[in-house]
Amino acid sequence: MMAAVLALAACSSGASGPSGSSTPNSSQPAPPQSTGPVTESSATPSRPFTDAELAAIINGAGQNRNLPFPAAQDSTRLRSGATGGSLPKTTMEATPGECLALIPPDPITRWADKSINFAEGAMPPSAGQSGPTTTIMVVLRSAEKDAIATADFGYQDDLGSRCGQFDLAYTESGRTSTYAVQLLAAPVVGEKQNAFMQVTKPKGPGDFGSVGLRVLSGTLSISLSLAVANLNSEPDAKPALDAMAALAKELLDQALKGTPAVSAPPANSMTPAQLVDLFKGITGPNGEPVSLPQATVLGGSPGFTPSATSPATGSPCTISDESYRAALAGSVAGQGQIQGGGKLDSTDFTVISMPSSQTPPYPFDDRAAQLGGCTSVQESLPGGGSRTWALVIPLNLSVSADSSYAVAYQLSDGTGEWHVQAGARRGTLSIEAASMTPSQSGTQAEAETLAAFFGSVFSHAGR
Repeated sequence: MMAAVLALAACSSGASGPSGSSTPNSSQPAPPQSTGPVTESSATPSRPFTDAELAAIINGAGQNRNLPFPAAQDSTRLRSGATGGSLPKTTMEATPGECLALIPPDPITRWADKSINFAEGAMPPSAGQSGPTTTIMVVLRSAEKDAIATADFGYQDDLGSRCGQFDLAYTESGRTSTYAVQLLAAPVVGEKQNAFMQVTKPKGPGDFGSVGLRVLSGTLSISLSLAVANLNSEPDAKPALDAMAALAKELLDQALKGTPAVSAPPANSMTPAQLVDLFKGITGPNGEPVSLPQATVLGGSPGFTPSATSPATGSPCTISDESYRAALAGSVAGQGQIQGGGKLDSTDFTVISMPSSQTPPYPFDDRAAQLGGCTSVQESLPGGGSRTWALVIPLNLSVSADSSYAVAYQLSDGTGEWHVQAGARRGTLSIEAASMTPSQSGTQAEAETLAAFFGSVFSHAGR
């Protein structure tokens, strides 16, 4: 199951599936009334926010909480997978059916909805260790005022009296998880709000519950969720609701103060969704399935200002993917895999469509020249680590391209495996791939296999 799927569903602690049985009190509660300690100003957002502006709101609230990393995820990456159909099929059903209106749409459905802008993220505590019961999941959605109100709060006020408790079934790739949902009294934030708690049904030992809060203010809809280890009654949910109400207020304040200017990405011959579509129908050299699940526009996180870091070394035999991606800002990029029967049979690849404004010397060409002249390489890894490529050997790459390279190398990991990395560029489209083979004698044949794959991609792209 995808790690981020059903952000507002209960999560299980160390269990492969629900076991045992426990359900909420079967008596119907009175319709929840909004109560709470949070006061709300009369100001509301009046215009729709773009995906990037919503991400900037999340990141701005995160930086106000002194988070050292962006709190928002990449909306373009999430959208590309959902609209391209590469992500699993999902459905959500409630019993009674009308109660589904009280629950946010499942992630893949909202990612694919082009009529409503969105951003998602996670907000760990500003101090202390992040964890499942301390990290609030955040979903922001925005559209014209009437459109977002209808989409996220388009139900009659008396629905709560009929849906005090109901069941929710979530199905992904044919696997169904069932939850018992109970509405809660929602803290007063925004113009409209609702709150609920949900637990796995049946509830097994160690299963976490989840508490959700939804808020509507003008053109902005906020959905928050927080896992709770022991969720058996409404009082158990109150600390989570209080924490989410405070964050909802921070997000509204951030939206009302104005988001930073977010520049549009440079013109590119491909959008992230089109790059995902490019690989539909492409197979590996031996007919293996090829998957490019998602793609994104390379660049900084909207609304987040990173702390200063030391520049990467310019040594010709030191490479850094982080620096390489920084040089390709504005490019559309995706990571995929040619599936195989085992560890050594699978091939990982990265494809990049550079913006039309990119001019020579291309970053790929510099990378190819670097690797072509090295007998060993120091690779800088994300987070500050590094590893050494020993015994780097150049290989032939028989592909028609403007620029290309292929090398074989070993790591000092004691496995004895040989790694093959190769890449090629035609025009503004480049692709690189990495695979492994048990012995040095197989490295040239592996490079030829990658060359055939590169040629297929270029041909499919009309390059």
